[in-house]
Amino acid sequence: MLCAVTRRSLLAAGATGLLSTVAGASPALAGPVGPIPPSLVTRYGLDTRWYGKYVDAWGLPVFGPRHVQDATLVRMRDQLRTLLWTYPYWPVPELGRRNVRLVVVARGERMSSIPEVYQRFGETLDARYWAGFGATDSFPLSVCTESNVLDNQGRENVFVHEFSHTLHLMALQHIDPALSAELAGAWSSARARGLWRNTYAAANIQEYFAEGVQSYFGVNYPGPAGGDGVHNDISTRTALQAYDRALFGLLDRIYRGAVLP
Repeated sequence: MLCAVTRRSLLAAGATGLLSTVAGASPALAGPVGPIPPSLVTRYGLDTRWYGKYVDAWGLPVFGPRHVQDATLVRMRDQLRTLLWTYPYWPVPELGRRNVRLVVVARGERMSSIPEVYQRFGETLDARYWAGFGATDSFPLSVCTESNVLDNQGRENVFVHEFSHTLHLMALQHIDPALSAELAGAWSSARARGLWRNTYAAANIQEYFAEGVQSYFGVNYPGPAGGDGVHNDISTRTALQAYDRALFGLLDRIYRGAVLP
């Protein structure tokens, strides 16, 4: 199965072979929505009083409560097919090595609905992280909400934003030796030119990357020219290419023109 493909075998495939192996893989390699296998309950120490549904996204586990809609997990799985196909390195083994998993909360729930979140943080994350957060080494859950994934709450795909943080910090910066230097160069150039002023992308290099991924896939919030403190009018791939060619070039090198379903 593709989820077992190693970084070494991908490198050995070469450019042409890699594209046929990764970009041309069948979505059937991902699994259907179902109950959580006991082996994963044990591995991640899941509290099954809340956790009840699961889908395999090419080796990356996606979990939710019993009352989350199957359609939410399916949409996440389908979008992960695009987000995970990062050229030229397959990131799932590195994410797995770091115990990364995705968790979605159902409509009406908050971050503290997740047992691990409540146990560690109580309700302190609920107000700040209304639509989710990315995984870290100390807390390897990448979290999103059904309201955002399925209902487009907030008029932007925060799932893509937060998973971009996860992908960047938990996989790509460790397995793609060119990425950190490319990203730092793009970030330095953008700051020197005064790009992204008055937006979240100007906060730091991590937000610069995640906001860029959202715009590359056309799922960012369309803000005003000049910014509103969070967004500006660069919310599509075409606009990103014209505005910040270095960031566009990096993302296009990784995603090679892929489109988010």
